[in-house]
Amino acid sequence: MGLITKYGSFWGLIPQTSGNVYWVAPAASYTVEGRTYSASDNNDGLSPERAVVTLDRAISIATASAGDVIVLLPGTHSWSTSAALDVAGLTITGLPSGKGHPGHKRTSITTTATADEIINVTAANCEIAHLRIIPITAGIAIDYTAAADNLYIHDCVFDMYTPVVSTSTKGIAPTTALINADHLRVETCYFETDGAQGFMLDVGSCGGYIVEGNTFINIAGVLATACEDTGLTAGTGVWLGNKFLTVGTATITKGVNGGDKVNTESVGFMGNFFGGQVTTPIDTYGAGDAWIVENYKSSIGNASGGILITAIT
Repeated sequence: MGLITKYGSFWGLIPQTSGNVYWVAPAASYTVEGRTYSASDNNDGLSPERAVVTLDRAISIATASAGDVIVLLPGTHSWSTSAALDVAGLTITGLPSGKGHPGHKRTSITTTATADEIINVTAANCEIAHLRIIPITAGIAIDYTAAADNLYIHDCVFDMYTPVVSTSTKGIAPTTALINADHLRVETCYFETDGAQGFMLDVGSCGGYIVEGNTFINIAGVLATACEDTGLTAGTGVWLGNKFLTVGTATITKGVNGGDKVNTESVGFMGNFFGGQVTTPIDTYGAGDAWIVENYKSSIGNASGGILITAIT
């Protein structure tokens, strides 16, 4: 039987790379194109028919900075320990087949480790995409160290309503507040929480970060802070076209909570939208530390239709 490499099919097009593509199955027995296969970390992972069964194994056999890609097949992948993304230049992705439901990706990842992260990024130039990521209670979905320069996370769902409520449960965060991973980019992700969880996104002390086109939504209870930017005073970045929303009686006290910076206009906010139940959209930056343009907070019912944010609290 030939390998699944039909030109022009899904397997031939996704993903496009000059490196190797490694396949990871969600369980020891899995199905591809109507046929059942056995996944094993003794496999080479180089075909959908010979998938490995853990992300850690796929990372360990990949080559740094060679364009290698790891594809997680549809289903729920759960690991008993945190996966260490310690090989530079890797892409980890689910299957972006069709447009897909933006809130429910076909591939989910989680962990059973107590209060631990699912993926710990300790290498540069890595990309994570097209996954539904479910942190454990009091754990972090993805955390990163200072070595994770140019980390790019996009088109992912961060499910922060499944874990039991804890202010220690977070979406994306540095391992400590003072971490500076240059050029962090978080784009077109969907973050959903249900009350007093931790930050959906913490940019730590990153320099030159961009947070663009994401949706941060609280569906129940009171979320104290949606996003955090209170690391080193030298941190810099831009928030572009993000939405901070609530449902029903749910509230968000602070949209983005900042901190005092060394340089004037270190952080920018352009074209962001905040729902009416976001009490303080942008908070705590020092005088002159952030620039704001065309950010709006909604009004309720038949009021004006929106309030232009003209100052940072």
